[in-house]
Amino acid sequence: MIKTVKEFRAWRARFCYSPKGKKAMDKMKSLRQGENEFPYGNLESSVLSACFQAAKFEVAKHTLDSRRRIAGMQFSVSSINKNGKPGHIARNSMILYLTTFFRFYTSDESIYDFVGKKVPSFGEAQSGVVADFVNAVFDNEKFNDGSIERVIQRLSDVRLAHWKYFE
Repeated sequence: MIKTVKEFRAWRARFCYSPKGKKAMDKMKSLRQGENEFPYGNLESSVLSACFQAAKFEVAKHTLDSRRRIAGMQFSVSSINKNGKPGHIARNSMILYLTTFFRFYTSDESIYDFVGKKVPSFGEAQSGVVADFVNAVFDNEKFNDGSIERVIQRLSDVRLAHWKYFE
């Protein structure tokens, strides 16, 4: 646990001071908070945690569990049968989580526990901010607003789940 905390602190410092990371963080700071009880500090820590988990995720070490869960996502039976093992797992999980966090933060509704639910329809998705985070975490990605919207649409039947770690 302490090793992970130290690793997260080092990663966070590198991320927040990199040009792409700083740009994404600045855009996130300028978001309008809705009428809810999700403060900016919680948003920032949740977003950075999701980014760290996605950056650290190694596909080779993980497989779908008995409930079709992997990397904080739970897939439907039909999507697994149709598409096989999902691709770009960590990136797509990060996109879904960040979209959910930004929707909650900008929503004028009260928030609730979202694990096991689909991405909420209230609030603002902030696809541009999500794209900046994806481009900052994954160096080889070139995402924009439209590509984030397409990924979210494609993953519309995916539910959010807890991240599980296996060492």
